[in-house]
Amino acid sequence: MVAHIGKGTNTVGLPLSNYYVKELTKTIRGSKRNVTMDNWFTSVPVAEALLKPSYNLTIVGTIRKDKPQVPPEMICSRNRTVGTTMFCFDKEKTLVSFKANNKKIVSLLSTMHQEGSIHPETSKPEIIHFYNSTKSGVDSLDQMCSNMNCGRKTRRWPLCVFYDMINIAAINAFVINFFNMNRANQKL
Repeated sequence: MVAHIGKGTNTVGLPLSNYYVKELTKTIRGSKRNVTMDNWFTSVPVAEALLKPSYNLTIVGTIRKDKPQVPPEMICSRNRTVGTTMFCFDKEKTLVSFKANNKKIVSLLSTMHQEGSIHPETSKPEIIHFYNSTKSGVDSLDQMCSNMNCGRKTRRWPLCVFYDMINIAAINAFVINFFNMNRANQKL
């Protein structure tokens, strides 16, 4: 576990998000796995760094529209109709821009997907379907922690971390118990 200690974090000259991606992926380097990330971590330099042979990892993640590598045509929504998709390809990287509704454009960056394929039933890009299928674990954990939270109001950050650890341990115990009961064909 890598703790963020504010200004005291030594990032070795890297931007904070790049530093944490590299630290958190140390244990899976070279395994040819995919890393799904949200827009705080996703950037073109991170994608290029994780593609190198020393990492050998692919990424799929939402990307912020204010990143300098995102072309302005991909974020302009005035002239686009709802449900339209734009793809941008650069070597191993694929950038997709999907207009979900009148006010929202979803942008994702992928080094795993090399072609711009659209799902036939939903008319959404396959990259979005893959992202939604792989990010659900974090969303489920967040939802379960908000439903069953042992945290208390405090000004001390170590206590906040402790409360989060207790919440996550309780969810993990529930999941393990659920699978053990399911394997034994018993009901909860």
